[in-house]
Amino acid sequence: MTRVRALTALVAALILMLAGPLQARDLLVLGIFPDRALIQVDGERHVLRVGEATDHGIRLLSTDSRAGHVTLEVAGQRRQVALGSRAGGAFQPRQSSRAQIYPNSAGAYTTTGSVNGRTVTFLVDTGATSVAMNSNEARRLGIDYTRGHLTQVHTASGTAFAYRVTLDRVRVGDIEQRNVEAMVVTGDAPRIALLGMSFLNRVELRNEGQALILEQRF
Repeated sequence: MTRVRALTALVAALILMLAGPLQARDLLVLGIFPDRALIQVDGERHVLRVGEATDHGIRLLSTDSRAGHVTLEVAGQRRQVALGSRAGGAFQPRQSSRAQIYPNSAGAYTTTGSVNGRTVTFLVDTGATSVAMNSNEARRLGIDYTRGHLTQVHTASGTAFAYRVTLDRVRVGDIEQRNVEAMVVTGDAPRIALLGMSFLNRVELRNEGQALILEQRF
């Protein structure tokens, strides 16, 4: 009986030792560099080069400093964790802000958003270098665009004058961005405000069925 108890205790100890790296841990990505990353596991900081692992068995597989995330191997599974993202338990990254946009009858992706807290209709336009709107829309939104930088732009109707401004806040769905560059074009064009690349460059774009998904980059 004594031997059985001793064997049982030994097996239990081995199980605890093996389970240690797999237990729920608190993980935070603090810094991302081209070939290494700074992560914090249960309050302890580690600088890992690609291919290295912590004592907990968490291995750094790759880094992407431009996209702002790392790929880790945890308990034999690959996990992608964003910069500043805290993950616990099963190491699930935090939920990101997103917007879901469906095409209209003409096949264009339009959505209701806001500029500085005021409602506006946007047309998603990846061909536009920045958010753009006509001067009438800008006045409706309370934008003092004449204080911006005056320049010339080429539109479908020809050459026009426009003011380059910075919008304090632009929101689409759950995504809100600050200090967004925009062009205010004198006249009536574009008829609908364009959600251009000064906003879209900061989000991930993908299609899910008919929907266009915008997801905030961290």
